[in-house]
Amino acid sequence: MYTSSEEQWRGFLDGTSPSVKTWRRMRRILARIPRSPRCKTCQAPFEGPLKVILPMFGKQPFEKNPRYCSGCYHWLTESKGGAEVTLSFLFADVRGSTPMAERLGSSRFAGVMDRFYATGVDILIRHDALIERFMGDQIVGYFLPGFTGPAHARATIDAGLELLEATGHAPGREPWVPVGIGVHTGDAYVGTVGTEVLEFTALGEAVTLAARLASVAGPGELLATEAAYAEAEMVGPAEHRRLELKGVSAPVNVLVLSSTARAPAG
Repeated sequence: MYTSSEEQWRGFLDGTSPSVKTWRRMRRILARIPRSPRCKTCQAPFEGPLKVILPMFGKQPFEKNPRYCSGCYHWLTESKGGAEVTLSFLFADVRGSTPMAERLGSSRFAGVMDRFYATGVDILIRHDALIERFMGDQIVGYFLPGFTGPAHARATIDAGLELLEATGHAPGREPWVPVGIGVHTGDAYVGTVGTEVLEFTALGEAVTLAARLASVAGPGELLATEAAYAEAEMVGPAEHRRLELKGVSAPVNVLVLSSTARAPAG
C-alpha cells in the first residue's frame, strides 16, 4: 500500500493526469497487437497471442470495470488517498425484496438477484461506470469524467433507463424484478478508505442523496435530480416532484423518468 497525493488522484479521476495521457499515446502501439476485447485507455488486448504475457505487466481486466486494464488503474484499489471531484451516481434498488424473498423462497430469490446483478453490471460496464459494490439488493455505479468522459451525467441516465428496460419495466409488461433508480450529479470525495483492507468508495452528501432517491423510487421509476438532468442536457416532458429525503438537509427537486422516456439530448 502506498499514498498518492490529492492532485494525482484528481488527475486520474477527472482524466487530466499526464499519466492517463501517456497511456492513451500507447494506444498506437498496443492497438497493433491482436485482438479485442481491449483496454479502452491503452488498447492492450485481453485475448490473442499475448494473452499469457501481457497480464505479467498488469494488462488484464480491471475488477471495477473489465473494459479497462488493471495496469492502468490498479492504484484505484491499492493506493491510499483520494480527491474531491464532480461525478454522477447511479443507485439501482430492488423494490420489495423482503416480501419477494418470502414469496419465492431463498433459492429462487437468489436466482433472481443473481440475474439482476449480472444485468445491471453488464449495462453499467458498457456505459463506462465503475462498479462500486453490490449492497444487499442494490447495485451502485460511479460515472467519473476520467472513465465515462465529460458527458457522464447523460451516460448515467441512459444506463438507468436501459436497466429499467432490461428488467421488464415497459407499458403492458410485468417486470421480472421491480427496480427503482436514483441518479444525481455532484461533488464527492472519491478514493480509498481503510487500513489493512482498502475499499474504493465515494463519500459526501451527494452520495447520500443518490442513495435516498433510489430508496423512494417506485418500481420502474428513475428519479434524477435537477442537477443531473440539466448536466445531461435532457429535453422533453417529465414529471416533477419535490421530495423530503431522510438524511438530506433540504427538499430535493427531481424529475421522474421511465424506460420509455428516451428523451434526446438538447
